[in-house]
Amino acid sequence: MGRVLAMDAGGERKRERAIESAGGAPSAIMERDALTRRLSWVKAPSALLVASMGALSAVNRIYGHASGDRLVEGAAARVLSVAPEGALVARLSGAKIVVLAPAQTPEAAQALARALADAMAAAPDGPAVDPRLGAAWTPALAPGAGETLIAAALGALDRAASGGREIELALFDPAAERDELGRARRALDLIRAGCASIALQPVVNADASGRLMFREALIRVTGLDGAAIPADRFMPQLERLGMTEEADVAALRLAFDELAKDPGLRISVNLSGAAITRRRWPDAFARLAAAQPNCAARLIVEVTEEAAIARAGAAIGLFSLIRAHGAALALDDFGAGRTSFRHLRDFRFDMVKIDGGFIRGIDASADNQMLVSALVGIARQFDMMVIAEFVETAAEARALRALGVDGFQGFFFGRPALVWSDEDHAGRGVAG
Repeated sequence: MGRVLAMDAGGERKRERAIESAGGAPSAIMERDALTRRLSWVKAPSALLVASMGALSAVNRIYGHASGDRLVEGAAARVLSVAPEGALVARLSGAKIVVLAPAQTPEAAQALARALADAMAAAPDGPAVDPRLGAAWTPALAPGAGETLIAAALGALDRAASGGREIELALFDPAAERDELGRARRALDLIRAGCASIALQPVVNADASGRLMFREALIRVTGLDGAAIPADRFMPQLERLGMTEEADVAALRLAFDELAKDPGLRISVNLSGAAITRRRWPDAFARLAAAQPNCAARLIVEVTEEAAIARAGAAIGLFSLIRAHGAALALDDFGAGRTSFRHLRDFRFDMVKIDGGFIRGIDASADNQMLVSALVGIARQFDMMVIAEFVETAAEARALRALGVDGFQGFFFGRPALVWSDEDHAGRGVAG
């Protein structure tokens, strides 16, 4: 039997009562700050699960919000009926259901999420609920970490919804979380202090000439010891937090600096999902491109499938702006996401970069050869150039050349070379 925490309008704890039958339902609305305070009591391994209903928006529009509220109440009642003893079950800010329950292992948290999803989906009549659950499991919760655990569960819910999955589980280690947040903060502080740089990795023609086609700019930050910190040490944390925009803008400005120095150079920069839907990157690009049109014409903007498709509405407008200034567009990680033919037709990328998961060991994999051949064929239909990423051996390059790719990128053809600012160094070095 679960428990429901009822809240008054001010968000303070008013009473805690047991629901005696499956016919009851959590009717109180728990605000996020109240949940954060409740999490301060957690001392044992636990799972925080946040559930939403994909059908809710449509029900609200078609039948009205009263019907939508009944849909949530019915789902909450079914969740309560299967929640373990001692679990907290409540409605979070109205439209979501939150469950806080003991869970000794991540596997136990996953099993609980499955039971809750099944219960939510088992509506006896009316619209299908279409449940989505984000779960965050933690072995223990340090004081003050409740808000971060909620963010982890909500982030898992967002990934489940965007990926078309019912359940997404995040493992929350407070010590690791503090380390990750510290790295993210240090990276942002260094970027704001002007300590960002870029490393340029060559992309070469797949034909026998092997001529340079362009270079990809990879963001780096320089620590207090003067050593370059690679992106994989901080970008995943910034991406998870939705804080990549400043890094994207810094890389864009540095790329324009390099393009201005060398009129024969072409550079590609990466565009994150967060930058697509906000103003800072588009505004910075528009200013730089207007001031240096010859540089903009030699710029390539790379965006991943997942980022572009999840934000298709905003992406269309931004891509039009990029093209209007003469820059090219590249679809990164092609084949790894969920791009449809309609999106390929509408977005009209100039090139695609095939995901490295299809490239590694392709010379010995008939399956990957077939898949890459199909991806090349699709790209040709839409007049897109094809680049193979993560090419690391001569055998892989030969196999890819036979499949008709246009260019190669990978350690076999060159590692990223760090571009130092004039104030810091007089030359370039190699960055990992």
